Amino acid sequence: MGIAEPSKTEILQRARDTQDLSGEDLAGIDFSGENLSTIDFSGANLKGANLKNANLQEARLHEANLEGANLSGANLRRAYLVAANLLSANLEGANLEGAFLSGATIGGAIFDKTNLKKAQFGVVEAAFPNPSGRATSFRDADLTDAVFNSTDLKGVDLRGATLKNTYLYEAKLRNAIVDKEQFKDAITMAETY
Repeated sequence: MGIAEPSKTEILQRARDTQDLSGEDLAGIDFSGENLSTIDFSGANLKGANLKNANLQEARLHEANLEGANLSGANLRRAYLVAANLLSANLEGANLEGAFLSGATIGGAIFDKTNLKKAQFGVVEAAFPNPSGRATSFRDADLTDAVFNSTDLKGVDLRGATLKNTYLYEAKLRNAIVDKEQFKDAITMAETY
């Protein structure tokens, strides 16, 4: 007879007591609307998890697997998502102001209508084609003061995105889906688009 899996209530209690769910297998869990701020999910498997409207402010999601996760409407302000797998994740309407996404895999992720002010994207994998089979989308997202460093944006949908003071250093913009007028307020040291 096997050991019983911990319940969602037990996992949440442990998270609140220890602030640590690093390395845990939480695939498919429903944490929608939960307060998970400052919890360490480093290396956790959250594939397909429902984190809709969850508070993940300042959460540590370093190398976490969030493939296909629903993070729509979530608060990820100043979250640490370095080297996280966000392949095909839904972040529509989420708040990622000041989040760190360096080295993250974001192919096929949806960032539509997302607050990404001051977010840091360094060497992220965003280009299309990618393993998700769909383009990454930043439609109508606010990327004011965000930083894209050494990122290939080929096939990425940036239509309607606010790029005011967005720093595009060594970003590859060729074949990005964007209106060239959007770049008038951006700070670019990128290839021509």
